[in-house]
Amino acid sequence: MTTLWPAVRRALTGGRFVTGWTFVAVFVVSVTLLAPLPVGLSVLPRALVGAAGAAAVSAVWAGVALVERAASDPRVRAGVIVSALVLTAAARPPLQDALSRLGELPVPPPADAPLRLLTNLVVWTIALIGTAALVDVARSIRETNALLAQVLAQWDGSAARVRGYTTAARADILAAADLLAAARFETTADVRALTVDLRTHAHRLDERAIAPPAPGDPLDARAPRAVPRRPSRLRLPPPGLAATVYALAVLPYALRSVAPVDLLVGFCIALLSGAAADLAARLPPLRRRPRARGTLFVTTTLLAGLTLAAVAMGQGVPLATASLAVLAYPALAFALAAGRSTAHALRVERRRLSSALAARGRADDLGTRRVRAALRRAAVLLHADAQGAAVQFVLRHPDAAPADLAVFAAELRGLGGELRTVLDRPTPPAAADSLGPVLQTWGAVMPVSADVSDAASAALRTDPALARDVIDVVSEGLLNAAKHARERTARVEVRVTGTAGGPRLSVRIVSPGAPAPRARLRPGSHAARRGARLRAEGADAVLEAVFAVEDPTTTTRSVVWTEHSDGTPRHRA
Repeated sequence: MTTLWPAVRRALTGGRFVTGWTFVAVFVVSVTLLAPLPVGLSVLPRALVGAAGAAAVSAVWAGVALVERAASDPRVRAGVIVSALVLTAAARPPLQDALSRLGELPVPPPADAPLRLLTNLVVWTIALIGTAALVDVARSIRETNALLAQVLAQWDGSAARVRGYTTAARADILAAADLLAAARFETTADVRALTVDLRTHAHRLDERAIAPPAPGDPLDARAPRAVPRRPSRLRLPPPGLAATVYALAVLPYALRSVAPVDLLVGFCIALLSGAAADLAARLPPLRRRPRARGTLFVTTTLLAGLTLAAVAMGQGVPLATASLAVLAYPALAFALAAGRSTAHALRVERRRLSSALAARGRADDLGTRRVRAALRRAAVLLHADAQGAAVQFVLRHPDAAPADLAVFAAELRGLGGELRTVLDRPTPPAAADSLGPVLQTWGAVMPVSADVSDAASAALRTDPALARDVIDVVSEGLLNAAKHARERTARVEVRVTGTAGGPRLSVRIVSPGAPAPRARLRPGSHAARRGARLRAEGADAVLEAVFAVEDPTTTTRSVVWTEHSDGTPRHRA
C-alpha cells in the first residue's frame, strides 16, 4: 500500500483534508464502531447518543476545515489536523457519557477511560485519514484526467500547428532575404549598419529553429470535463493488511472486554481469516478473470466478517457489538482495495498524459524537422556568409569606392536569392552528419561493432537533422562505454521498424557491465534531451533511443490511443 502514502501526505498538508465525506465517516463511525456499549442499552438509545456525538464531532471538524483552508503553511495544516484527531479522541468519551446521563442511560465505568481514549484515537485516525486519502486519490484522478483531455485537445491538430510553424519560418527567412535584396550602399557606414540588422535576423532564425511549435492558446484555468472512463480493474490489498488494521482498531476495546487468552486466539483467527480471504482471490486460475476474482474477493471478505463476529460472540461479546464485525471488516477491506485501485488508476492516467504529450512532441518534431534544418542553414548563411562578408568588407575598405560598394551589394543580393530557396531545397549531405566518422574515431581506441540496417542508412542520408540526433546518442553511448564499461567495447545497433504510428528508427548502444540501479543520464545532456534512456539488460548496459522517421508513402496523421490497465483501447485521445 505504499501508493497510498503520498495521498496521505497530500491529505494532511494540502488544505483539503476535511470534505463532505469526512462528515459521512464521522456519522457512520459514531453510530457503529464507537456507539455506546454498556449492557442494557437498546438499539434506539445507542443510535441517538451516537448521532448526538457525531453532531458534536462534526462541529469540531467543520472548524478544522475553516482553519486548514485559511492556513498557508503545510506544517500548520498537518498540526491542526493531528491536534483535532487527539482532541476528538479525548473529548468524545466524556461527551458521550454526558449525553447518556442526560437521558438517564448507563455509562461505562471510569476505569475504562484510558482504553476508550485509545480506542477513539485509533478508530478516528484510521477512519478520517483513510477517508481523506481515498478522496484525495479520487480527486487527483479526476484532475489528471481532466488535464489529459485539456492538454490533448490543446495539442491536437499537429498538421495545422506544423503548417503555422512553416509559415512563420518562411516569413522570417523571406524578411531576411528582402533585407539582402534591398542592399544599396553609399558609404562604408551603410555596410556597417547592415551588419547589426543581419545579426538580429540571424538570431531570430536560430531561435525559431531551436523552439518547437507551440500550441495556439494558453491553458484554460477552468478544466474541462474528463473523458468518461470505465472503472479500473479491482486491485486487491496486500494479504493480511485488512485483518491487521481491523485488529489494531478493535484492540483497545478487546483489552477491556476479552480475556488475554481469548484476545490472542481472536487476533490469530482474524489474521488467518483475513489472509485466507485475500489469498483465495489470488489463485492462479483467476488471474485472467477479473470479474470472477472480484466476486470471490467480496464473498470471502464477507465470510471473514461473519467468522470474526462468530468468534466474538463465542468469547462473550454482546450480539450488538459482535455483529459490527460483519459490517466493519468488509468495509475496511473494500476501502483498502478501492484505495489501491484508484491509486493505480492515477498512475495509469499520468502515464497516459505523459505518453500522449510525448507522442504529440514526436509528431511535431517529425513534421518540423526539415523546416528547422532549413532555418539553421538560413541562420548560418545569414550569419557566416552575409554578416561575415560585410564585416570583412568594412575592414578591407574603410573608405570604399562607389564601384566596390555596388559590387558588394550585388553579392549580397545573390545571397538573398539563395536564401529565398533554402526551404524548398533538400539539405545537402555533410560528412558531419554521418555515423562513419564517429564510429571510426571510437574504433581507434576500443573495439566497436556496428549493425546499421539499409533502411536506417537511407533515413540518415536523407534526413541530416535525424542523423545529428542519432550521432548525439551514439556519441554519448560510446563515451559511457569507454568510461564505465567492464570491458572497453561496445556494439551499436541502428534499425528502422514499422509501428502502428509509422516507422521508427531505434538506436541501441550495448556495452558490458550493467549500470548501477539508480544510474541515469545527465538531464542536460544531448542524449537525454533527445529522449534516450539508460537501462540494464542482463549483464549489459544499454543506452537506447527511438526517433520518428518520415514515411514518404503515407501522409496519414498519427493517432494516439489511450490504453487502460488491461491494454485495451477504450477512447481516442
